[in-house]
Amino acid sequence: MKIRNSSGLLGFLVVIAGLEALATTAMLPFVVVWAHDTAGLKGAAAGTLFMVQAVGEFGAGLVVGRLADRWGRRRVLVLSTFGMALGYGLLAITSGPAASILLFLAAGIFESAFHPSIGALVGDAVPADRLVSSFGFIRVAYNVGRIVGPMLGALAALVATSMVFALTGAMLLVATLLALAFLPADLGSHAEADDEEPEVPPGTLLALVRDRGLLTLVISGGLISVTFTWFESDGLLLLRHQIPLTQTAYAGLFTVAAAVIVLAQWPVSRITSKTPAGPTMLVGGVLQGIGLAALAFAATGYQVLVGAVVLMAIGEAIYGPVLSTVVARRAGSSRRASYMAALSISEDIGSAIGPTSGLALADRTHATLVWVIGGILSAVAGALNAFVSARSATSRSEPTPESPVQKEPLRTSPDAP
Repeated sequence: MKIRNSSGLLGFLVVIAGLEALATTAMLPFVVVWAHDTAGLKGAAAGTLFMVQAVGEFGAGLVVGRLADRWGRRRVLVLSTFGMALGYGLLAITSGPAASILLFLAAGIFESAFHPSIGALVGDAVPADRLVSSFGFIRVAYNVGRIVGPMLGALAALVATSMVFALTGAMLLVATLLALAFLPADLGSHAEADDEEPEVPPGTLLALVRDRGLLTLVISGGLISVTFTWFESDGLLLLRHQIPLTQTAYAGLFTVAAAVIVLAQWPVSRITSKTPAGPTMLVGGVLQGIGLAALAFAATGYQVLVGAVVLMAIGEAIYGPVLSTVVARRAGSSRRASYMAALSISEDIGSAIGPTSGLALADRTHATLVWVIGGILSAVAGALNAFVSARSATSRSEPTPESPVQKEPLRTSPDAP
């Protein structure tokens, strides 16, 4: 049975997004242990699996947006989840470094298509006046997955470490079947009549070159991602210069952040769906900046760390869905996956630059100064987002989140499967 109403479509996209988050986070804490015990990758060599996965995801991400826009976002989503299910699932019966590295590379290539396709499909399925809250629901699903996934992985690891990959593959296979069974074949395979540029640009890189506003949004998103990665990847080491901190206490901060987003995202999105995009993203960037800067006072106690991550989480809940909404509207329906793939580069920038830059900065200054600089950069990123949104609204009369715009009904495309 194919779902046609927007609420039903959004519900299944939220479930699929949550299953992907559950699946990938279930295996994450056990990759290094499995690499040592089964894949024959000892010591630092275990990090090769993460590296090749990131290479595959980033490299394929430069072209996958165009593929999804031309071939159909629903098709590419199905291919992505099925490819990840095979890539990660086969690790349950794989041993040896070469096969493990190849499977992680393949899984990364397929994973590159997942988030741009989901983001574009939300834009396809949901009326424009509900985009902010809809992207908020997707973020809730991701964060629920990040909380529950490691717990499920730990249960599977009680049987055998390799079982976490079987669990990951099974959950991704369920996501594939849900997409096949309930998402209409023509979803993500149409262009709206009011598109200013109906043709699809040849690739994400050219989209960035043609649209300077999109490039600015990606750069500002990359700044926010880099500064948050200073906390996410380098935080334990940096904070230990300020306060005695165990690994368990540090991990607890991420649980707090995810729980805050789960609890706060819906009421926050109800508010931000009625406010102009630019000032909203500025407030979100500034709040995350205040949270990062507050880490400079970590020596005063653990409660300061909890307060800091709460501020960062609320900041993310404010600007994240609005940023996705601005990019989705800026793209138009025929280029939506290409633009969403460009936005995904922001996360890749954080993963590539964040860990080394944070440690290098701390070596030359002090941990407390790293947090202050991070706070300033996050606020600057929010200001850049606000500037682009204001120019878009002025030059193109682009609707703001508070402007209700109805979307045309889905139309069947000639090339729909």
